[in-house]
Amino acid sequence: MRSLLIATALIGILTASASAQTGPNAREAYVERRGLIEADTRCRLLTSTIRDALNVSVAQARGSLLRAGWSNAQMRELDGAVVNAASQRACNDARTAASVTSVSRTVAQWANAGTMEFPGWDRAWIARRTSEGWRIGQIIDTPMSAIFGVRQVGETQRLTLVIPVARGETAPRSVSMIMRDPARARSEISLNQRIASGLEAGLPSPAQARTVPAARSIEQLPNGRSQAVFTFTDTTFRDLLALDPRESIELRVQSGRAAQSLLVEVGDIGAARAFLTIRR
Repeated sequence: MRSLLIATALIGILTASASAQTGPNAREAYVERRGLIEADTRCRLLTSTIRDALNVSVAQARGSLLRAGWSNAQMRELDGAVVNAASQRACNDARTAASVTSVSRTVAQWANAGTMEFPGWDRAWIARRTSEGWRIGQIIDTPMSAIFGVRQVGETQRLTLVIPVARGETAPRSVSMIMRDPARARSEISLNQRIASGLEAGLPSPAQARTVPAARSIEQLPNGRSQAVFTFTDTTFRDLLALDPRESIELRVQSGRAAQSLLVEVGDIGAARAFLTIRR
């Protein structure tokens, strides 16, 4: 029943979704699009919409490479090589002009999309241009069904966890988020760690972690149902955006004396947020 409630709530988000990562593989996409951004910085070749869209695609390609086993050092090396190569080209270089035409056509297909999916290892962020409801959402299906992300109610957007409550059930009492303090460095998460431990591989160690409490409210739904809504501060969302795409956060749900842990994949939430800021 809870899974059905979650699926119903997200139908509007999942409809007509698109993917920013189309065509070339992640490395090719990163090289081409990061190079065009650098060329545009020097030569003013792109419209603001296309440049913003390329930044989203670059962020998504970076996340894909990191999840595929690339290290931060390898990413820095690749980025340096791309920037250096772009700086060697003249502003009227024919290859650059051809890339601008091709990439502009490609990204324009999804830059104006109302919905975009940003897949990670296990979970995906769904970004939706809407004036009400879930702007960015990730479905959690175990050990309970829930939705986590940025939810808009009226003019207010908040980092939110929503847990459906069936008729006759008691709503969870509290939720705390456990995440890495961005001020504390952590060792890289290898692909082998991820394969062996799943999302738990991305959790912070106790020495790196900070705990953030949420504010609770209860929303009444039809047929005697309700949902528990837990909201976090804007600062918490800022800190979430600062995490590595390979990391995870824990949402510790307290119900009476029992506690359950919901894991969230950080993934490409930064790219999802950037998608929503593209000027159409």
